[in-house]
Amino acid sequence: MPDKKLSILYSFLSFFVIALIAFAIVRSFYHLDYQWDFSVLGPYIWLPSSDGGGPGLFLQGLWITIKMSFEGIIFGSILGVIFGILLTTNEKVSKTAALIYVDIFRNTPVLVQLYVAYFIVGTAFNLSGSVAGVLTMSLFCSAYVAEIFRGTLANFEKGQIDAAKALGLSPFQIARKVIAPQALRNMLPPLVGQFVSLIKDSSLLSVVAIPELTKEAQNAVTVTFRSFETWFFIALLYFVVNTLVSSFGRYLEKRLSVSLKQ
Repeated sequence: MPDKKLSILYSFLSFFVIALIAFAIVRSFYHLDYQWDFSVLGPYIWLPSSDGGGPGLFLQGLWITIKMSFEGIIFGSILGVIFGILLTTNEKVSKTAALIYVDIFRNTPVLVQLYVAYFIVGTAFNLSGSVAGVLTMSLFCSAYVAEIFRGTLANFEKGQIDAAKALGLSPFQIARKVIAPQALRNMLPPLVGQFVSLIKDSSLLSVVAIPELTKEAQNAVTVTFRSFETWFFIALLYFVVNTLVSSFGRYLEKRLSVSLKQ
């Protein structure tokens, strides 16, 4: 009976919070003295036939955002696993170096890292803005992946490893059949959250003139003077991309849970 009462209470509180937010949004828009016109965004989404047709600047910028974000995710994940392994070793020099690396990139703003990569490191090694951007996102992402990897392994139940050794499994078989499936399932939620955050942080690439989605939105606002319409539409594009990433992560999590139960 108490559980049923709590369920009703939680449902009521959820409905109240949603209704309150909806009321605040509707009231805000109702009192906004502004004439909306989303039609000006048409050529930025899809070029008219008179201009040859094809994706407009927004879709071109979206593609660059997705491309650079996923490059950062891939390279960052690889580096993160490497540094995560170093964080779990007993070798003091490697562990200390990995810890310093993780602390530097986790505890400094990604915007500052981008400035350093583009204006200092990029100048010294003649790096393009795109390379400096992917490098920054990869290093930033790898620090979080390393800490997620370390935390997952630290909380892994050691008794399962001892049981696997007792069954005669080799270290490689233990890693592949015992540790990897469970560790990956536990790592997925924070990893997906970090990947979604990285996609949103890619908007900072606009400060180094990379023509990604946010930069193209800034250009459109300069020409059309329609900032509300532009940024609402840009927010929608980010929402769609991150929702797809989050949904795919939940799908993988369910598949892993099912495979572990079999």
